Amino acid sequence: MEKIEFVNKKESKVFDAIINFKPTLNYSILKTALRKKDIRVNGKKINDNMTIKSGDLITIFLQEKKQKTINSIYEDDNIKIVFKPQGVEVTKVDKAFKDSESLEEIVKATACHRLDKNTEGLVVLAKNQTAQNCMFEAFKNHQVQKTYNAIVSGNVNKNGEKLQNYIKKEENFAKICDKFDKSGKIAKLSYKVLEQKNDLFLIEINLETGRMHQIRVQLAHHKIYVLGDEKYGDKEVNKKCKTHKQQLCACKISFSNLTAPLEYLNGKYFDVKPNFNLKNYDIKLGKHNKK
Repeated sequence: MEKIEFVNKKESKVFDAIINFKPTLNYSILKTALRKKDIRVNGKKINDNMTIKSGDLITIFLQEKKQKTINSIYEDDNIKIVFKPQGVEVTKVDKAFKDSESLEEIVKATACHRLDKNTEGLVVLAKNQTAQNCMFEAFKNHQVQKTYNAIVSGNVNKNGEKLQNYIKKEENFAKICDKFDKSGKIAKLSYKVLEQKNDLFLIEINLETGRMHQIRVQLAHHKIYVLGDEKYGDKEVNKKCKTHKQQLCACKISFSNLTAPLEYLNGKYFDVKPNFNLKNYDIKLGKHNKK
């Protein structure tokens, strides 16, 4: 069991304060800890997501998480491509639990890019230093194309859209900023609608850049919210849909103009189907759908 303790800095709900302090955690973990009476405020056990004040001492005890099964999609002498499930950190430096294993540790290879803990999907890992250097350069030079699927609500353009903004890191969050902000970096993506059911949409997203939390924060800035996203999303919609797991999947990855020793990957692509399905949701959001 791992103990996390900190002094709260501003008035907020206890779950929001904990996630702000430890962003690798999520509502599912905290609800389990709350149910087991493993969250305390000023030394007292709590039984709901109460409002806390600045200066309150927050303590949470976390149970060790069991290792998840990792499905291999492709492997050769240089790289592995695997399907990362939700709840697994890609690198060991991002782990929420000291005794849990990251994707790198489980598959015994080095990740060539990041994928948020609560996003599922394809991750490329290198098995040797030469392949790692080559793949790092390929991502840097946009020779690797990543496509995502997501279920979203909000102000969705049924004809699709291209979005361009500037994003900067701010503590444990990403934030849209002015283009003249020196800490901001350009963020580009496009999306198209694949399917609609009532007020929810299944969309396909193509990333041109890879910024921290880019899809979720950039869509949210345009009033489009990834279902289940508790950081940038619409919590009322999540509650009504009874999901707190973000419905976002890195479902396709393709390669072009790679150099030796990975030139044999040029023109190839790998894809998977998300574990979520728009058909699982049969509700009308009405006033809860932000516009």
